[in-house]
Amino acid sequence: MAGQAWALSSDGGFLANPKLSKDIRHTTQPLMRLRQFTRVEPGFGKNSGDTLNFDKLSNVQAQGGPITEQQDIPETKMLVRKGSLVLTEWGLSIPYTGKLEALAEFNPENIIHKGLTNDMAKVFDKAVADTARTAQLTYVATGVAAQNWTANGTPNGVAMSNFNYFHLKELIDAARVGVFGATALNPIPPMSDGNYAIVLSVKAFRGLYDDPDFINAAKYSYPREYFHGELDEIVYNARLVVSNNVNAIANLVGASTVAGEAILLGDDAIVEGVAISEELRAKLPVKYGRDKGLAWYALLNFQRIWDAVVDGEEHVIRFTLA
Repeated sequence: MAGQAWALSSDGGFLANPKLSKDIRHTTQPLMRLRQFTRVEPGFGKNSGDTLNFDKLSNVQAQGGPITEQQDIPETKMLVRKGSLVLTEWGLSIPYTGKLEALAEFNPENIIHKGLTNDMAKVFDKAVADTARTAQLTYVATGVAAQNWTANGTPNGVAMSNFNYFHLKELIDAARVGVFGATALNPIPPMSDGNYAIVLSVKAFRGLYDDPDFINAAKYSYPREYFHGELDEIVYNARLVVSNNVNAIANLVGASTVAGEAILLGDDAIVEGVAISEELRAKLPVKYGRDKGLAWYALLNFQRIWDAVVDGEEHVIRFTLA
């Protein structure tokens, strides 16, 4: 029929304009859990060069013991080993035009600010995980109650089981006494509260929670100050933190469909050297203010402190797959 209608613009569709929502929706971000476990080096910052050296002292080379009245006290020494961290520049920028800023209903700077902040957090979460993943101690779950240890950084064996309470206890026991399969090292020191931190992928966490032995043990948990993302149980001196950032902690390790990745961290495992902490920077306007931009920038880096091969000591264990 003739007359006015919405379907045809000239008949009525032009009587309203499309409405833009006042809310901006950002893509969902993964949870960033790793960086809280680094230790920022005090006294190191700008104008200190690009390299942070740190000394590591071994145990005494010979043990003391009983001596006779006329016997001289035995002498020994300690070995001093040096580690180092080299600073690296990090950053990402998003340019935008003055015309976009003048015509858009939303301020481009606010939108870009959020996107860059999200990227910055993900980059450093992965950087800490990559640093931890260089650890020499590896643990492969070759069965529900079986494992292969290595202390040279190269995992051995195929993962046939996901993370469970048996594997948690094996990791903690090994850390306590310093015996990792056939390799004897110094024990891994726990965090200041006497517990170890284990960062779990979602799949590894599911394997643990599917184990009724873990559920029974978790009944005896107790409250305290939490790490970000930490579960509300301390079980077998393990503080459990779940990460869904699959770029940092793999949900499926290698070609495995059964095992998720996990990382055990003891005290003083990773040092963070910072000359310029991460920050957002505005581009100096050029072309008479028509060319603008925003960036995040940092001058810092991360370094594992102890190395099983070099120091006879390691503060990180990787639950992984060959």
